[in-house]
Order: sequence, then C-alpha cells, then structure tokens
Amino acid sequence: MDEFGAEERTHKIEIVQREQVRLQGVIHVESFDEQQVVVETDLGMLTLSGEEFHITSLDLDKGLMIIEGNVGALEYSHLDRARLRQKDKGFLQRLFR
Repeated sequence: MDEFGAEERTHKIEIVQREQVRLQGVIHVESFDEQQVVVETDLGMLTLSGEEFHITSLDLDKGLMIIEGNVGALEYSHLDRARLRQKDKGFLQRLFR
C-alpha cells in the first residue's frame, strides 16, 4: 500500500518459452488480433507482436492478463489512449470529407 492507503499496482511481464505472456499492471486492452495485442499499462502502451495470439485470461480489476501464442516482440511507447483517439478522429475526419 502507498502512503494514502491505496494498493500500488505492480508492473510485471513474464514470458514462458515464448508461448505464453503473463502481464500484470494492465489498465485497458486497446486492440487485439492473432498477430498483435496493444494494451495500456501502468507504465505506458505495450505492443506485443507475434502469431496465433489468444487471450486466455483477463481481469482488468486486478490488472492481470495472460496471452498464449508465438511471441515475436514487445515494444513500449509513450502514446496514451487520448492521443490514439485523436489520431483515429483525424483519420475518420479525412475519410468522410
């Protein structure tokens, strides 16, 4: 617990044999398909790339997520959801002009 009595969320990634990823500190799943998972974590946006991804467990209240598949890469970025939404709005506005 922190000084205000709230529990601190831990950010942790565990990769098992490049076939399973266990994430702790997940706030929101931004997008998901068989080749890419984009999640917002306590420490920024995280993109996982690979093949045959399946989310086998997701508990956003606890910030936990388990993904199975063939892991190729992990990448952090500083983009937040607000920026992604702005970018999407710009694209949609250009599309419907």
